[in-house]
Amino acid sequence: MCKPKQTLLMKVALITFIGLLLFFESVGQTPTEVTSELQKKIKLDIEKEIPKLKQQREKGKVDPVEIEFTLDTFRVEKFMEKYIELDFSDFGMRDAAYKAANLYDSLLNKYYKKLLSILKGDDKKILVQAQKAWLAFRDNETKLVETISKDEYSGGGTLQQLTESSEYLELIKQRTITIFEHYARATQTY
Repeated sequence: MCKPKQTLLMKVALITFIGLLLFFESVGQTPTEVTSELQKKIKLDIEKEIPKLKQQREKGKVDPVEIEFTLDTFRVEKFMEKYIELDFSDFGMRDAAYKAANLYDSLLNKYYKKLLSILKGDDKKILVQAQKAWLAFRDNETKLVETISKDEYSGGGTLQQLTESSEYLELIKQRTITIFEHYARATQTY
């Protein structure tokens, strides 16, 4: 069963996708294919924003561990936002969500390794077991979402593909946040 907060976040993400699509269609713009070169440009543009954000966080006397996570997640969220601004087609929004999920997956691995590095002895095994269980949950939940998205259950349409991608993104994003929170608590910075 989904937590009410997670369900709400998934609905907000889906509504945001649809809202962006409707907005861009209403102003008569044409989606732009986001090539690997454009993705590199997006990432470079985002990196230009990082020093200012970092400086703002440091002025607020925010813990360095939290600053790092904030900058990491800012990069992902901003990448997705800029990607959708360029390609707001159904395919583009779906692709942006999957690319953002991959970026969050990289962050998940980063903070998992950090957490694993500070745990001792059998405590490491507990984390490994928990992560294996979560991976099984992720895979099964993804299969369920794909099943429910079949035409025979959902009525089909491209909206189902957007739902699948946003729910997948939300699974990865939420686990990344959870692992970070464990790491921050274990280092007493949260």
